[in-house]
Amino acid sequence: MEKINLGMKLIQIITIATAVASALNVSAQTLVKEMNGADTRFIPGQYMRNGEAAIYFSEDEYGYRDESTKYTAEIFDFELQPLKSFNFPILRPYCLFEERASTGIQEKSRVIKEDRFIINEADGIPPTSDMEARKNAFINYIFETLQNSDPTLTLAILQNGTKVEDNAILINIPFKKGNGLYEFEEYLKIVDAYLEPSGKWGFSYYYSTQTPRYNGEWSGRLWEEVPISNFCTPRCNDVARLNDWNGGVYLPFSQTFFNDDEAFEYVRFKAEVAEGGESSFNPVTDDPQSPESYLFGITNTDRDGDGETDYKRTLYGVHYTGLEVVNENDQVLYTFPMPDNAEGKPAVEFFKSDNSILAQVNYNWHDEQGRYVQTVRFYRIDKSTGSVAKVIKEENHITARPNPALKGTPVVVDLPTSTGERTIRVNALNGSTVMSLKVEANATQISVPTENLASGIYLITVTDKGHTSETCKVIVR
Repeated sequence: MEKINLGMKLIQIITIATAVASALNVSAQTLVKEMNGADTRFIPGQYMRNGEAAIYFSEDEYGYRDESTKYTAEIFDFELQPLKSFNFPILRPYCLFEERASTGIQEKSRVIKEDRFIINEADGIPPTSDMEARKNAFINYIFETLQNSDPTLTLAILQNGTKVEDNAILINIPFKKGNGLYEFEEYLKIVDAYLEPSGKWGFSYYYSTQTPRYNGEWSGRLWEEVPISNFCTPRCNDVARLNDWNGGVYLPFSQTFFNDDEAFEYVRFKAEVAEGGESSFNPVTDDPQSPESYLFGITNTDRDGDGETDYKRTLYGVHYTGLEVVNENDQVLYTFPMPDNAEGKPAVEFFKSDNSILAQVNYNWHDEQGRYVQTVRFYRIDKSTGSVAKVIKEENHITARPNPALKGTPVVVDLPTSTGERTIRVNALNGSTVMSLKVEANATQISVPTENLASGIYLITVTDKGHTSETCKVIVR
């Protein structure tokens, strides 16, 4: 990625900001506008201690510098004076490859026998007491069987390729590769027609290949993936401004949103690099239907087919366990943990009203049936008491669609099964119930009308046997 001089970058930012402010006839101190590119954003003045907006700037849109174990985010005022600089650690997912060395070359072979049926004297085949006549009769039988598929085949060729062992007759069948008559023909070496003393006959196919033998010493190597920052840029809304359908503002840093001290606060992921974490690498899987696996037992993990693992690939990806609100002194103010079965990055939105902050954390997981589920967990922070974030709704197993929904478009809510009647309530963010619907036992869906709902954000809750069990957020526009 092409680097841009910091000074020029900031001049461009101010120029854009001034132009936008002039066009909208608002001051730079109150301008809330996401800039073009995820690496530069305004910090609204309402979230700064002195009430004046600032600028957040990082090296690039991924938030890290090349060949670095940390990246730096910087905050400047509108006079280009530096206010604060933050260093954030980088998570480096990697893949560990382990393999055994080769000690030489070996031949792997496999014979596949294809039984047809029994032929005897009734079919014109003499008994084993007259092997010469039996042999010639079987040669003629094979010739008649194969002459249509191979016009170059002659009785003389079959006679020259015939031998008798223990009263069993073997006829070598010449073949040409590339005609599509034989399976796995790239490994096919010999084709024989056989007639056993019992009268059973058929074809046998001899396959072989040369492959290394991997039984030497183990060695390992690492492959690093793209570094990942644990810095999070959540969206934030003031309840009084929820009709602003720009969707709120990104709030990477703040002095006043979470408390009113001089220190900056920001949100970061709780994450670790752990075995089995998410990664762009695909796990090593064996294909039992491949010719090498079927014929010789050669797979991605057993490269010489001896039944022993000689190649391993272990993923160490980023595993996200939650979110944290942290101040500039690296002190954790609030923690929003995720369930153990959550997958991928959590996403968070903050909604502020008076002395309370509602945090809505979204995460994804797979249920016992392997279905992909989107889940929401709600927390409340009481700023006046300084208490830790409290979970006010534990988990959400219901989903609503479409979401956002246009006013007048019914919202379909998917529900978990239940043997009893349940109640669906649609609540405004101030807690008032604007709609209540009954859900029949065993129902898995209900349609919620929206034509009488004002534009805004609503919480849909499910009450089962008197207990509120599920919640999801719906936006009506």
